[in-house]
Amino acid sequence: MLWTTKLSDDAEHFVLSSDAEALTHYCSAAAFSQPGDFYASSPYQRPSRPQDVTDSIISTRLTSDQLSHSQHLLAQRLLLNIYEQDLVFLPKPPMALDLKAFKNFYDPQHAASGKKIRPLLEQYLYNWLKEEVHINGPWCLDSFVAHTDKVLDDVARSDSKLHEVLTTSRHPERAARFFMTQCAGDFLSEASAMARNVLGNCGVYTSELFKILIDEYGYGIDKKKHSTIFEDMLKDMDMSHHVHHYWQFYTPASLSLTNYFHYVSANHGELFRYIGAMYYTEATLALTTQHQSRAIKTIFNGTVSTEYFDEHSHIDVHHGRMALQRLILPMIKQFGNAIIPDLIRGFEEFRLLQDIADDELYAHIKWHDEMDEHRANARALHGRKPVDLTITEPEHELSVLHTHPNDELFWVESGELDFVASPELTVRLKAGEGVVIPKGMLHGTCIVSPSCTYTVTAI
Repeated sequence: MLWTTKLSDDAEHFVLSSDAEALTHYCSAAAFSQPGDFYASSPYQRPSRPQDVTDSIISTRLTSDQLSHSQHLLAQRLLLNIYEQDLVFLPKPPMALDLKAFKNFYDPQHAASGKKIRPLLEQYLYNWLKEEVHINGPWCLDSFVAHTDKVLDDVARSDSKLHEVLTTSRHPERAARFFMTQCAGDFLSEASAMARNVLGNCGVYTSELFKILIDEYGYGIDKKKHSTIFEDMLKDMDMSHHVHHYWQFYTPASLSLTNYFHYVSANHGELFRYIGAMYYTEATLALTTQHQSRAIKTIFNGTVSTEYFDEHSHIDVHHGRMALQRLILPMIKQFGNAIIPDLIRGFEEFRLLQDIADDELYAHIKWHDEMDEHRANARALHGRKPVDLTITEPEHELSVLHTHPNDELFWVESGELDFVASPELTVRLKAGEGVVIPKGMLHGTCIVSPSCTYTVTAI
């Protein structure tokens, strides 16, 4: 239960008697409540389907074959909120400041319940990496350099699948905007996780890391800050530049990239994992952003500024070199080979998470492109298997975007609804119509008739 102890006439102190109570308390926040729209109206509105919360996300461990489960998405959303209560967010014009929502989002008692469950969510979400990434030793400075150079050389020599997927999509502009949506969760507060590592005293390493950080922040010039340049790019693409406007449309794997950097930064004992992961991402971004820039130029016929990607193609060559020459190599020489397994683990874990996020993005774009075929498949499959779930909802009822662990047949029995798959893909489904939803694909619904009944059947 949740005990309450009086501190003063004006304040109460909440004593959380269990992890489960802390989870319940954290998920009860107004920021996570049922929204009236698919888009966030402020940085403090982050619907996370708290009705789906179970103790499993703080009492079990996710496995690599469960990444399409709805609990994965839910836990990633909650964990990002916990981390971001350490960050400062204010709305940009013309959005007004809701002072009550602002104070509620940063409420110390609510944040404390998040801190209590944070280590459990981290274990739930990232423990599986230990089973997938094996660091075989012994390692020395030379073998570290040889291994990482080989990986980065392979990246440099490989063709860009992202460029191919975006430019060959049936709807390239829609595909490009969905890609940018996945970037927005991180890039609009870029380098915030890095900032966790420049407090305290790490000698010269604090200063070297801070040099990278201030590059990201434009040396104090707002127009040069990477997140500002990204905002400008979103505007060029007719997208919202407001923080987490597209909150519901982040895929689990894109959230996992942002959260991983906070995870290995907020837990300072994982500093060397962070340095390894940072080296991988800085060194590879110098290569991949060239392809990203080329794809955007091609798709939008040069009407969209690609300064954000072009800047990274330039500066991240320098950042990758700095990470290796001024951080990693001196650290190994000072602290010994014992830190190398953590450096390699961070490097390889983020590499794996990035590959998974890329594949998830490509799968979503493929599903969006083939929506008509999935609607036709629904007609062919309807009635072949017993229905698993029948749901009746009233007009305007909204289902926050979520995922399922299996392929499912979604079928409207009566009424009408809008089936939402991306910010630019909404399908009106009437009685006698449906769609096949592949496992792990984000989707949500909004009822547009006085009442609507639909069924869900696992395939």
